[in-house]
Amino acid sequence: MEGGAAASTPAALPYYVAFSQLLGLTLVAMTGAWLGLYRGGIAWESDLQFNAHPLCMVIGLVFLQGDALLVYRVFRNEAKRTTKVLHGLLHVFALVIALVGLVAVFGYHRRKGYADLYSLHSWCGILVFVLYFVQGQVQ
Repeated sequence: MEGGAAASTPAALPYYVAFSQLLGLTLVAMTGAWLGLYRGGIAWESDLQFNAHPLCMVIGLVFLQGDALLVYRVFRNEAKRTTKVLHGLLHVFALVIALVGLVAVFGYHRRKGYADLYSLHSWCGILVFVLYFVQGQVQ
C-alpha cells in the first residue's frame, strides 16, 4: 500500500482493541492475584523468586507482545516511523521482561539445587524464547 490510498479502519476495530486490552489486563491481574493469594507473593531473594517467572512470562510474552502486534492496526493513520518505534519498543520491553522471568527460574533452580531444562515445559519455553528473539532479529 505504499503510495496508495490509506487503508480504511474497520468500524469495530476500537471495540476489538478495547476487548483485547481488557482481556490482557485481566490475565495479568489474575496471574498476580494467583501468585499473591495462593503462592505467597513475589520476592527475588527467597523461595518466592520462582513466582516472578509466570508473571514475567504473562506480561512479556502475552500482554506486551500482543500489544506490539496490534500497533500497526491501531495506529494506522500515524507516521510509519512512529509506529515502527512503538512496535520495536514494545517488543524490546517484552523481551527484557521475559528474560527477567528466565533469570528468575534459573536462579531459583540454582539456589534449590534443581536440574535445569529437565521437562518438556522447560524445553518448549526455551524454544519459544529463542524463536521470539530470532524473529525479532530477522525483521
